[in-house]
Amino acid sequence: MLLRAQSSVPVLSQPLPARSLAAGAPPIVILLTDYFAVAGVVGTRFAQFDTVVGSFNVEMRTDFAPRHVANFFNYVASGAYVNSFIHRSASFDSGAVSIVQGGGYSFRLPFEVATIGKLSPVALEYNLVNARGTLAAARTTDVNSATSEWYFNVRDNTTILNQGNGGGYTVFGRVLGTGMTIVDRIAALPRINAGGALGELPVRNFTSGSVDQNHLVVINSVREVSLFPTLTGRSAVEFTVQNSAPGSVDASLAGSTLTIGALAGGTATITVRATDTNGNLAQGTFEVTAVSGRPVILTLPVSQTVAAGSTVVFSAVARDATSYQWQREGAVLSGATNATLVLPNVTTANAGRYSVIASNAIGEAPRADTTLTVTPATADSGRLINLAIRTNAGTGAQTLIVGFAVGGAGTTGTKPLLLRGVGPSLTQFGLTGVLTDPMLTVFQGTTTIATNDDWAGDAQVLARATQVGAFAFSSAASLDAALAASPAPSTYSVQILGKNNGTGIALAEIYDASLAPATTNPRLVNVSARAQVGAGGDILIAGFVVGGTTARTVLIRAIGPGLAVFGVTGTLADPRLQLFSGPVVIRENDNWGGDAQLTSVGASVGAFALSDSSSRDAMLLVTLPPGSYTAQVAGVNSTTGVALVEIYEVP
Repeated sequence: MLLRAQSSVPVLSQPLPARSLAAGAPPIVILLTDYFAVAGVVGTRFAQFDTVVGSFNVEMRTDFAPRHVANFFNYVASGAYVNSFIHRSASFDSGAVSIVQGGGYSFRLPFEVATIGKLSPVALEYNLVNARGTLAAARTTDVNSATSEWYFNVRDNTTILNQGNGGGYTVFGRVLGTGMTIVDRIAALPRINAGGALGELPVRNFTSGSVDQNHLVVINSVREVSLFPTLTGRSAVEFTVQNSAPGSVDASLAGSTLTIGALAGGTATITVRATDTNGNLAQGTFEVTAVSGRPVILTLPVSQTVAAGSTVVFSAVARDATSYQWQREGAVLSGATNATLVLPNVTTANAGRYSVIASNAIGEAPRADTTLTVTPATADSGRLINLAIRTNAGTGAQTLIVGFAVGGAGTTGTKPLLLRGVGPSLTQFGLTGVLTDPMLTVFQGTTTIATNDDWAGDAQVLARATQVGAFAFSSAASLDAALAASPAPSTYSVQILGKNNGTGIALAEIYDASLAPATTNPRLVNVSARAQVGAGGDILIAGFVVGGTTARTVLIRAIGPGLAVFGVTGTLADPRLQLFSGPVVIRENDNWGGDAQLTSVGASVGAFALSDSSSRDAMLLVTLPPGSYTAQVAGVNSTTGVALVEIYEVP
């Protein structure tokens, strides 16, 4: 049978689930070997070689060579291999080293080589071939003469040391993980002829003269170890635990058993690392929520009136809650166990009373009720009618680029828009450091479809500004840029840059200027902008207006780390997203946490996917009644970097 060196290293075999418990409750006991593994390992006995050039582990195969394994561990138990050394490094074909051999000699001080005492010989157990990375028993020409000596197969010796070679040589173990790097290091050492059985002796730091212990590949010890930690002895894989909130949660490790206890209310991130002797690492992270009382609902779900066919989002925020359950008219909604309930494509059949129950290990919060009203879809159903981005703008890398899309399922025709690049007129709101002379250009792909430098009192621009309620420019002679456009359904970008290399704060605005919208008219369905965030305290601000008579669901994303897949460097490492209604923060998010609902909704609106579910990008999915809102993106702990803000209409 072919048995090669085990190339597997520790892995997380299944995720560690989040836990919750109450202060004073019995602790939770977690057996870490249920979550970590070394793939392919089937043995029950293991040896750890500690040499002067490194340590490594060997899996012993009692299933194929039980007598040789028992014999080897008899020598280990007697201490025979302490201060022994690799006495032979041999090539079978004058090429690279084929085997490195030990177990025959030790030394004592003052320096003297001694032969390791022999126990009774062991009869041949040829069941496994001498493949690279295996441990085999050395013997004389007598097939049943194996005693203390052994060797590691550095090369594949299956055709040399097989049964055709005097009956074969017994393989009784294999090197684990990346331990062969240590064996290969030994095999790469120079060899000298020190006489007798030491005619192919590998040496270290040797030039000439007499050989002593400082030149030998010394085996400090060989120990029997377990694969994973027990309460006593060493192991091939060790566990360590990191606790982010030791004041709230106690995490104690004994062998392979992790015990979690609640000390006070709070949430701790527990990180468990499994590391083998050669430094290979597997890691698992989970949250433990310790609660000191029943949950308290801090933010109630808001009643909504939406048009048929819309997506509706109900959300609740509860302190100390570890689970949620949503109901409709008192009946449990299967699978609705998140703080957020998403109802896609609603009809009048979905209307009614919805409730959420927040609970933890101690009990439940009082039920929180809300109402969903569904009306027929009309031309005046909820929709995005105004999108605006404010940030620093200039030239080159500081050009303010705002992307937007016009369309929507089943829509045709063109969309009347008012597009503005505002700089000088921002001073009437007390802003300083504005972009003094913005230039505005509209692109469809790489094609320029419209451009404006100074609006110069344009009558059509003025009429549309009055129609949509845009604030007035400071004068007809201001150097702000604006134009009226009527694009067909597609994606577009607006670029605002400073004339004569000017820089400063600028506002990009996109207004829906439809006079009598119909259900088949295109809509503004998304807007996005990428900018430098945090430099000098700057933040990225995206304003938008929900118009019509019913609420509209939007997906808002603040992407920093997620931009790296596009080759963007210097990204904002940890963006924080806040949603304002007037001066009040109504929702916020720091890290999106890989939420499956956000992933699904993002895919449905065409948002690019985030490859890392643990990234620190931020997102909000929220249903908003008609009104004006502002999304603000800033760096956590005042960090800086490039960020992208996106607002999507969710059908």
